[in-house]
Amino acid sequence: MKKAIAIIIITAFAAQLAGCRANNETAENISENAADKLEEYSVEMTRKERSEDFLRTEGIKINLYLPEIMTEEEAKIKSPEEAVRRAVCAFLTAGIAIDIMNGETGVESAEFFTQLLNRFDLGNYLTADEKRYFAKAGENPPEITAEEANDMQWRMEMCMPIFWAYGFLEDDDLPFPSEITDTTDMVNLIGSCKDFDELMSHVRMHTASEILDNADVCYRMDWACVEARIKNDPTICGELMSDVVTEQHKGYCWLIGAEGAEDWDNVIANT
Repeated sequence: MKKAIAIIIITAFAAQLAGCRANNETAENISENAADKLEEYSVEMTRKERSEDFLRTEGIKINLYLPEIMTEEEAKIKSPEEAVRRAVCAFLTAGIAIDIMNGETGVESAEFFTQLLNRFDLGNYLTADEKRYFAKAGENPPEITAEEANDMQWRMEMCMPIFWAYGFLEDDDLPFPSEITDTTDMVNLIGSCKDFDELMSHVRMHTASEILDNADVCYRMDWACVEARIKNDPTICGELMSDVVTEQHKGYCWLIGAEGAEDWDNVIANT
């Protein structure tokens, strides 16, 4: 999350040297050997520790026994082409669901979003669930239940970490997950592109380290949300919106190649 920052732990030895400076000792008085030790003892916090530190500042309960997620070497982050195709397909399908939940029939939405799928040549990249959804939405009257529409609309949040990871969203556009993400900018961007190549020209991919930083924080947030539900104690997860966190966690799991997360329709996001 954008608020999470790397913090350097300064050991007692480093603090002692800092105290020497405070006592007006000049840098020349610190031996080259001491400077080497200062560098040696200045240890960067682990990803797990940074995540926990951030969550504490947000008043979210942490589980010290949760392990750190995979390393950069272990992660199997999706290619930009695969990730963008997947996110756009899911985004358009969820758009139909949102229109239905807002009282529309879904027929017009299905027609419009089918045109976008064709524009980006994405028809063959829909999942089984998405193909069924487009087919049902195109019926007159649509055969989509309120429950089906509600379930599908939440997949919009699964897309948000992917759009952020590949630079379609700025940090401020993927805010602390205390409310549903504003998708206005993504709708406008997708609608303005004439084909998939133009859409891909907007890719500005974050580093694997940055992606895993966010994924690790979201993983721990999801644990807090689950714990809050189990114990019926909303203070455990602070201001987090549980449904948003859960879906974004699934998106991160798919993106980084976590175990049980390859099938977009059935992502398992373990906590």
